[in-house]
Amino acid sequence: MLPPAAVLAHPSVSLCGGGWLFFVAENAVLSENRQVFIDRLGDRGYKSCYGLLSTCSLASVAYGLWRHGPGPRLRSVGTPSLAIGSALTCVGLVGAFNLAPALANPLGDDFTGCPLDLKAVRAEKPSDVVGLERVTRHPQFWSLGFLGLGCAAMTPFAGTAAAALGFPLVALVNGTHLDSRHRRGMGGSLSVEREAKTSGVPFVALLRGRQAWAPLLDELKPVNSVLAL
Repeated sequence: MLPPAAVLAHPSVSLCGGGWLFFVAENAVLSENRQVFIDRLGDRGYKSCYGLLSTCSLASVAYGLWRHGPGPRLRSVGTPSLAIGSALTCVGLVGAFNLAPALANPLGDDFTGCPLDLKAVRAEKPSDVVGLERVTRHPQFWSLGFLGLGCAAMTPFAGTAAAALGFPLVALVNGTHLDSRHRRGMGGSLSVEREAKTSGVPFVALLRGRQAWAPLLDELKPVNSVLAL
């Protein structure tokens, strides 16, 4: 097994890890100083700069894996790692599938032939916290984050792990930064009341009793969740 310094210096690890770190940093800087950049570059210039830097950072991750492979082997992957990785992946898949519109049950008596569950759409009631928001304020970020954690738990290779761990890194850092902006009324809002009964990090509000498990399970889309698993 290579020493830590040699692992970090491997091109696959450095390109993947560096690409993700640059992605997080440029997103935070550009979004935090959005108006400053727009005043200097114009709206179109700002968006072009944002897109170019994000593309370059993600291209670094893709190139690292494509050109240099999965990187050095760190460990052997046993049953516990596979079980943990599979569980984390399932959480991510359930989250991702529940972000999509509710699907109808084709075996149900009231199935009309439409793949979307229109009855569920009509039954939805406006609520400040509902569904996956009971788990985290950022379900889009953390659905990908859990998929990345699952992949990292099941791979023995450092480069693959660095590429996969970028997703939870983005979820944590960008989610925290988004909350900070919304508290200040920048690009959205986050009231004291909403923040007190939700959490940015997944499951914290549920584990601390600020949200209940029963409503969450009731609000998950059953067909979507089954398909995810």
